[in-house]
Amino acid sequence: MNIQSRLLTVDFFNCKGESFSNEEALRVKVSETLAALDLIPLQTITDVQENGHISLMALLPDGHLALHVHPDLRHVSLDIYLCCEDAALDPIAHVMRNIFQPEKIKSTHLRRGDFRAPSEIRPKTTTRVAPIRKIKSTGAKVIRILARRNRG
Repeated sequence: MNIQSRLLTVDFFNCKGESFSNEEALRVKVSETLAALDLIPLQTITDVQENGHISLMALLPDGHLALHVHPDLRHVSLDIYLCCEDAALDPIAHVMRNIFQPEKIKSTHLRRGDFRAPSEIRPKTTTRVAPIRKIKSTGAKVIRILARRNRG
């Protein structure tokens, strides 16, 4: 049987974009992004919790987009679900990445309605780190190595 739909989950860590701390700005950005990709939301719902956590759900003709924004943690989680066998979810995630400007990204692709053998059904997970973050991490490792050499 063919795949019925696709789901992409993305975590954006250490976001720099300022557009995610305001509910209305977030709603506008998401609507513009989806419209640019020919995905016109049927309805968009947002909610702001007391701690500043913003939830956004955009109902699409053949799926949905859900965002959970934690401004205090500089973290955004994104779920994109489209009921289409050949749905291209990465362009949506790419545009969202440009909005939030994260240092690190973890994404997982899932195929829903996949009736192959359980051993063949595995999510595809990808982690990306921004170049400046790689430089900081490498620099910290070099400093630790040099510090150990100086002690010994």
